[in-house]
Amino acid sequence: MKKPVLLIAVFCIIISCAKYPDPEVKLVKNYSFSFYNQTGQKFLSGDMVNDSVTFYAIDSNNPQKDSVRVLFEVVKGGGSVTVPSGYTNKSGLLSTHWKLGTQSFEQKLRAITYDTSGNYLTSTNLTEYGFGENVWDTCTFSPDGSMTGMVADTNSRFTLMIDNNQIYREGARYYLWEPVSDPLLVSPRTLMMDSKGIIYVSTWTGELVKSMDRGNSWETCTKPFPDRPYYFYPYISNDNYVWAFAWDHPIKYSKDGGMTWTDLPDGNPVAAGGFGDVYRLKDGSLLYHGSGCCSLNRSFDNGLTWTKIETPGYSIKIFINEKEEFFLVSQGPGTIVIYKSTDYGQTFSPLYSVAPKFVTDMQNTFNKQGSFYYIILPGYGILKSPDLNTYEVYWVNNNLNNLFIDHNGVLIAKDWNMNTVYYRNNSGK
Repeated sequence: MKKPVLLIAVFCIIISCAKYPDPEVKLVKNYSFSFYNQTGQKFLSGDMVNDSVTFYAIDSNNPQKDSVRVLFEVVKGGGSVTVPSGYTNKSGLLSTHWKLGTQSFEQKLRAITYDTSGNYLTSTNLTEYGFGENVWDTCTFSPDGSMTGMVADTNSRFTLMIDNNQIYREGARYYLWEPVSDPLLVSPRTLMMDSKGIIYVSTWTGELVKSMDRGNSWETCTKPFPDRPYYFYPYISNDNYVWAFAWDHPIKYSKDGGMTWTDLPDGNPVAAGGFGDVYRLKDGSLLYHGSGCCSLNRSFDNGLTWTKIETPGYSIKIFINEKEEFFLVSQGPGTIVIYKSTDYGQTFSPLYSVAPKFVTDMQNTFNKQGSFYYIILPGYGILKSPDLNTYEVYWVNNNLNNLFIDHNGVLIAKDWNMNTVYYRNNSGK
């Protein structure tokens, strides 16, 4: 009884295949399908994708026959099309207008194709991206996904950023980047700007170049460590001095824009703390916090001698506001604590604490945009504060490492993986 049943089953399958051929195998092989539009383009949510979206579908056996029916379907993002369906012309083309929606960053349009007999052929997707307001858009594009530094000037309306060995200028929209080319910008490593708008770039080969016209032209500074063919750590203090640090050399500073350099004395105690933050206080003294623990020092003789300031916990970052109040970030047991001092570091009071996933060195920790500060704590996320005395949790993201703000006030947070940034364009800045 088993053999007749098996033969009947095989016979039914053969009839079924003859009556309902597999369109993915028999029908599609004679056709070509594609979108003429480039995939992966960046737009604002609500924008039209180019002037139009054009789909190409043609029967290779009869290319002059307008025989392919196309249904356009928005499958992600919530956008809309002006021509939901139609037939390709004798050139194999059918166009529509695609307006991006606001439901997701990644947006997809699908073209579903049929022959004139109504047989399904295949479906083809076009993926574009729509940047929204008041949301974090996750980007792994090049070059912005790998940015490591940024300078922005709201008055002159420009932003420059650096990724791996290349400087870029922000274009007509905050997510568009144009390369900056100059023969002096060879292997750039860091990007900085002083309060006068002078931009400095240090290179992987130990050079320092600067621009006094918003990055349009560049000139060479004097190399801070002439015998060192490797990179160094630069910093610009609030008095526009340029500082240079290398582990095997004395700390140097330049008060004339990198043209001449002055060494701090050999055996200077601040060098042991690594290179960090330098501030010039109103009384002329210098405040220095290295990248290592608990290395806060003050000098009243322009760096010849230093007095150590005791800090609570394992201090790793400091910020001085216009009132010369000290805000210190310090590591405690399983926590990161922000402290405040109003007496130049004689006493510190705790203000706010979080429990990070991990602790590491800090870069652009305190950022100000409009009336608010945005404080990035690697391993935790971003805090927001109107005055650095009270804090609210702005975004918990344990993978964040750094934070930038462009000249339009767009927040750009950097991930640890070196190929992801998060854009947030806030309305009503």
